[in-house]
Amino acid sequence: MRKLTSLLVWAAVVPALVAPPSALADDAAAFYAGRNVNLIEGFNAGGGADLYTRLIAGYLARHIPGRPNIVINNMPGAGSMTAANHVFNVSPRDGSEIGLFAGNVAVDPVIGGVPSQYDSRKFNWIGAPAAESDVCVAAKTSTFKTFDDVFKRNMVTGAAGTSTYDFPAVLNSLLGTRFQLVKGYKGSAGLRLALERGEIEGFCGIGLDSLHSLGLNERKVTVLVQTSLKSDPRLASVPIITDYAKSTEQRQVMTLIFGWLAMDRPLAAPPDTPADRVAALRTAFDETMRDADFRADIAKAALSLSPMSGGDIQNFVDEVYRTPEAVARKAAQMLGRNVP
Repeated sequence: MRKLTSLLVWAAVVPALVAPPSALADDAAAFYAGRNVNLIEGFNAGGGADLYTRLIAGYLARHIPGRPNIVINNMPGAGSMTAANHVFNVSPRDGSEIGLFAGNVAVDPVIGGVPSQYDSRKFNWIGAPAAESDVCVAAKTSTFKTFDDVFKRNMVTGAAGTSTYDFPAVLNSLLGTRFQLVKGYKGSAGLRLALERGEIEGFCGIGLDSLHSLGLNERKVTVLVQTSLKSDPRLASVPIITDYAKSTEQRQVMTLIFGWLAMDRPLAAPPDTPADRVAALRTAFDETMRDADFRADIAKAALSLSPMSGGDIQNFVDEVYRTPEAVARKAAQMLGRNVP
């Protein structure tokens, strides 16, 4: 009799624990119907990231069960970290508020030396629309024709802050390249003018799409290396930075510093968001990425599209958090961060 009672109890409980996808979708639809969903964007209004955000939001709302209205709130600051801190610590944990950040926010807490107030593993990652294919380039008029040339002699290299300084500085320290950094240029447009005037021989840490938008094509520059962990199909003959790694430690440092480029501008929900709503948001993101009208609008805006799923982002983040402390400390030192 006791065994029969246990079986009857489990017969009642199991359906509630293992609800079919249609039931989960119905639950999410009931929550989202007629609701506003706040999207906290870690970028300024009007830029390229903001354009991505607004295109995604418009289509994402169509694919979320219940078709809520998505309201974008720009919250720039500390390289998107202000927005990440807000979503992790302040946002309601019910699926009514999500965030979109720079990809580096996922790895920065591991490296340290930044004002992060979150654990990236506890975000519910929804997906990322594109990978950033960052490159190092040299003017066609220079003597630098391959990345190997930068190991042989100094290359006068412009820097406009952030990755255009950090990436070549890391490569000098990690691999022994000879980028001679000249700081103070105003953005990628300033780097282009300096290159055309012959003030510098090249620069690093700029996205391939940004390069093209500046009018710097294969007739004006030579792409020396991709500072990414995955090759861009448009640069099949150009080496990627991990080709130059000589040890496991060097690869681990590269994963920390360059790996987030594979998930540029990811979306996430706060910790403890109900599982059915996370599933609905992830499915809606995947369907948005496949939406023919969305893809047409992305192409019209000349934006790249190489989506990464929420599950794949979660796996990447989990791997990053297993990085040995000594490796993370070395990455922090190379980036000039003060880590106790």
